[in-house]
Amino acid sequence: MAFPGAILPTSSWNPGLTWPWQWRKAAYQRFQSQTISCVPFLSGAPAIYTSSVEVATQMFSPRPEIRKDPHANEILRLWGENVLSTNHDMHKRHRRVAGSAFNGSIYTLVAQETAALYYEMMDSEDWTTQSTVSVTGINRYMSKFALGIISRCGFGLPFPWVSNTTLDGMTFDEALLVVAKASIIRVSTPRWAYKLPIENLKKIDKAYITLAEFMKRLISAKKEEFEAHGDDTTRSRPDLLTKLVGANASESEKTKLSDEELVGNVFTFMFAGHETTSVALTASMALLALHPEEQDGLVSHIQEVIGEDRMPNLTKIEALYKVLACFQEAVRMFPGAALLTRDTTDTITLNVPNDEGAKPIVVEAGVRLVIDMIGIHYNPRLFPDPERFDPTRWYGARDSDLTFFGWGHRVCLGRKFSMTEATCFLSLLLRDWKIEPILQNGESLALWRERVLQMGMRGLAFGVGDAPLKLTKRVKA
Repeated sequence: MAFPGAILPTSSWNPGLTWPWQWRKAAYQRFQSQTISCVPFLSGAPAIYTSSVEVATQMFSPRPEIRKDPHANEILRLWGENVLSTNHDMHKRHRRVAGSAFNGSIYTLVAQETAALYYEMMDSEDWTTQSTVSVTGINRYMSKFALGIISRCGFGLPFPWVSNTTLDGMTFDEALLVVAKASIIRVSTPRWAYKLPIENLKKIDKAYITLAEFMKRLISAKKEEFEAHGDDTTRSRPDLLTKLVGANASESEKTKLSDEELVGNVFTFMFAGHETTSVALTASMALLALHPEEQDGLVSHIQEVIGEDRMPNLTKIEALYKVLACFQEAVRMFPGAALLTRDTTDTITLNVPNDEGAKPIVVEAGVRLVIDMIGIHYNPRLFPDPERFDPTRWYGARDSDLTFFGWGHRVCLGRKFSMTEATCFLSLLLRDWKIEPILQNGESLALWRERVLQMGMRGLAFGVGDAPLKLTKRVKA
């Protein structure tokens, strides 16, 4: 969607950015089709939106006539080209190196660090000494938690819940949080503006410069480690950046990624992954607060699998399928990536399903193809009664069923990273605490859901707003 429509609110005359959520019950039903077109009044390319998995699969195909528009994905290229921003052969090159970094040892590390940071958060916030905790917005805790995990497991760097370690006068976690929240400002603000006496812009500029210099030094240090110790470096430090540097070192000069591309990939995993995971954790907790019967069943399941183990290993985490299913259902209902876009560079044909089978539609060059992830995951043909929170949908689900993580050659590389982190965190939290919504005077659960579980842009991700929750410590038997 082009300017100015993208910055204007959703209304009867302007779809805006949030129409897939606000009109999810009516948009496709109104036209009696799972695939619709949109022609802008003032500016921008014509677009085709789909809530059909069959059509989305065609749009996701690696055919040369379909690509990601570099200008539309400029925010993904702030730190360098990466697996999310690239197309075709360049995408294959990035995916080959980046994909090899995601294996068993990284997930073992995620499980360990998630448990460690959970207890650190509880102690630092002084929740361990309290029987009840009221949080007006759990989102900021989830954002910091998810950023901490991806910092520890992505960079191999400490991310203490309370930090005094400074980088040029700014704590490392503060710099990460500033950068994580300022991506849209960074990409839309001209460089000369940072010379103006505007404190917020100066803070953003300092955070970006500080992290960029730090990352250059970190990659140089890891390269030296590999030259000195080889594969022993990866075994002793299984974080994502170390694995990326190691995988890249084994590539030929032709396929090897540059230092800037290595940084681009890690920062993309960090900021895209951290925001999508944090909003999904918030949604998971809010939905569970509305369904105490689900919580009770999960607590029994958690006790059966991990008991009172403070640091459950990866094998135990992977056995918590009911907890994972709750997270997956939350991601279905509130997908962090609401719209995925591609552009046509030549004429193509899409086979659009209808009652008679499929109808071929010719699409010319210069058309934006939009995969409506909210529309797909609220499509009653795929998910009966889509407004209902039903984790059993995901019992026994295959990887290919998890369409909210994408599919085909563009499936999210960090999906298991996110699911491992979420399963571990939610299991420890639910074992220790009962989650309840904080209601306003005279407010029912239905009204709380209507007020709180509304989606909008949260940084780079789509997600729910502030979720006011009450945590009550469970009495151990």
